[in-house]
Amino acid sequence: MAPARLTLVDWMREATLSVARHPGRAVMTAIGTVLGAVTFVATLGISSTVSQQVSSSFDVRRATEVLVSTQNNIDTTWRDEESLNRVRGLNGVVSAGIRLNIGEQPIARALGSAARPFTVFGVDPDALSTIEPRIVLGRGFDAFHESKAVNVVLLAEPVAQSLGIARIGTAVFIRDRAFTVAGIFDDVARRTDTLNAVLMPASTAETLLTSYYVGGDGDFAREVLIRTVPGAAQLIGAQAALALRPEAPQDLNVIAPPDPRLLRREIEGNVTQSTLLLSVVALAVGAVTIANAAAASVTTRVAEIGLRRALGARPTHIFAQLVGETTALGAIGGAIGVLIGVAVVAVVCIANRWTPILDVRVALGAVAASAATGLLAGLWPAARATKIQPVAALQR
Repeated sequence: MAPARLTLVDWMREATLSVARHPGRAVMTAIGTVLGAVTFVATLGISSTVSQQVSSSFDVRRATEVLVSTQNNIDTTWRDEESLNRVRGLNGVVSAGIRLNIGEQPIARALGSAARPFTVFGVDPDALSTIEPRIVLGRGFDAFHESKAVNVVLLAEPVAQSLGIARIGTAVFIRDRAFTVAGIFDDVARRTDTLNAVLMPASTAETLLTSYYVGGDGDFAREVLIRTVPGAAQLIGAQAALALRPEAPQDLNVIAPPDPRLLRREIEGNVTQSTLLLSVVALAVGAVTIANAAAASVTTRVAEIGLRRALGARPTHIFAQLVGETTALGAIGGAIGVLIGVAVVAVVCIANRWTPILDVRVALGAVAASAATGLLAGLWPAARATKIQPVAALQR
C-alpha cells in the first residue's frame, strides 16, 4: 500500500475548505490580526503623513536668514554696494541689504507732546525684503525713498497702537523731526526684533545720525541681513564674511541659525518607533487570539483528526493542515485590516486636508506579518493535534 501523500494543492484546498466551513469562527479567530493590521497600516500611514507634514513645515520655516555684523571699528567698505553684490552672487542668496540699528529714540505723536522710546532700524529695500514685514495698512518704502533719504517710516502694530495711530499719511516726530507713516505691519518673516520697532530707509537713518550724533555714531550697529533659500543658511553663513571682506573676514561676526534637521529627524524617528511598538503589541494580541482559537478548535475536532489519522493521514499532514489554516486566517485578517487601515488613513487625511503618504510595501508587509503571526500562533495547537491517535475517532 502506497503511503499517504499531501500535495501542496491538497494542502491549500483543505485549509481553505476548513476555514470556509465555519465563517463565523474564522472571523472571530482572525479579528486579532485584523486589528493588528489596521493598527499597523493606519498608524504607520498616519505617522508617515504627519512626518511629511512636519518635514514640509520645517522646510518652510528652516533657517533662511544670516546676520553679519562687526564689533570692531573698521572701514565701511565691507557693506558697500560692491561687497553686497558679491554676497548676492552666492548660490542660495535671495537678497542682501544693510540694516542700521540706531537704538531707542524718543518718538512723539505730535510736536511738543510726550515722547516714548522705541527702537529704530534703518533698512535699505533689500534688507526690508529680507525682514519681509506683513503690512496690514499702507505700503513699504522702496529704492526711491532710499536714494532720496525720504522721511518715511513703517510702524510695528504695537508701536502704532501705543502712539494712537490707526491710519497712514500721518506724521510722527523722532527727535523733533517729522516722519510720514507709510505703513503699519503686524508680523515679520525674519528678524523678530523688529516686531516692536520703527523702520525707516537706511539713508534716512544715516542722516538722523549725522544730525544728532556727530562724532559718536560709530557705536551704533551696522549689519548686513541676508535672506537665503531654505537650507542654505549654514552654507552662506560660512561664505558671507569672505565675500564681504575678503582681506580680513575674521573682523566680521556671522550668525546663521542652525538647520532644525536633527530635530526633524528625531521627531520622525520617535513617531515611527511608537508606531512600530503599537503594531507589534496589536499583532501579539492577534497571535494570542489565533492560538487560543486554534487550541479550542483542536479540542472540538478530535474526532475529525482521529478519522483522518485512521484513513492514513500522517502526523505531519495534520500539523501542516492546521498550520495552513491559522496562516490563512492570519493572511485574511491582515488583508481585511489593510483595507480598513487604508480607509482610516484616507479619512484622516481628507479631514485634515493632508496628502496621504502610504508605501505599498507597508500594506504588503502588514499582510505578510499577519500571515506570519497566524503561522506562529498555529504551531503549538498543531503540535498538540499530531498526538491525537486514530482510536480517538472511535471514542467520539
